[in-house]
Amino acid sequence: MIVAFFDFDGTITTKDSFLEFIVFTKGRTNLLKGILANLPSVLGYKLGFVSGHSVKEKLITHFYKGQSIDTFSKNGKQYALKKMNTIIRHKAVERIKWHQEQGHEVVVVSASLKQWIEPWCETLNIKCITTEMEVVNKSITGKLKGKNCIGAEKVNQIKKAYSDVTLKYTYAYGNSKGDKELLAFADESFYRHF
Repeated sequence: MIVAFFDFDGTITTKDSFLEFIVFTKGRTNLLKGILANLPSVLGYKLGFVSGHSVKEKLITHFYKGQSIDTFSKNGKQYALKKMNTIIRHKAVERIKWHQEQGHEVVVVSASLKQWIEPWCETLNIKCITTEMEVVNKSITGKLKGKNCIGAEKVNQIKKAYSDVTLKYTYAYGNSKGDKELLAFADESFYRHF
């Protein structure tokens, strides 16, 4: 099997899809208020002192803790189908389609959440591996289920998903240090270009 693995945020998109999802569901003013309320964590993340896992949980807790997963999923699908095309790189979609024409499987491997990544991927008939949220009694707890799908965890999740398949050849596309391990894992990698 030949598989092309694509990072999502910054690679397929021009902006961070999680922040844009917050704008879509809560508005830009509330996003700014939420970032200010969690400023030590956000700055710590930007400076490398706080993990992406931790800051993501803080933002999910701030904006969505206690929300029904059904509502969140519905909003994720609407965002994916109605708004996300404004931040999608056309060259990325062209490259995805090129891989499909070659008969390759295409998989998005993203730290973002499946509630909007999966519906977007379905429009192109591709698969995804994403970060997942913890849900208890159909409500969002604010915690992640498992690890944030970034860095080495991207490769761990790929190995888990393809444990019973022989990968004949792999491609990888990324744009940041969070994709370093993914790019090193692939037979052929592309950093910030297609």
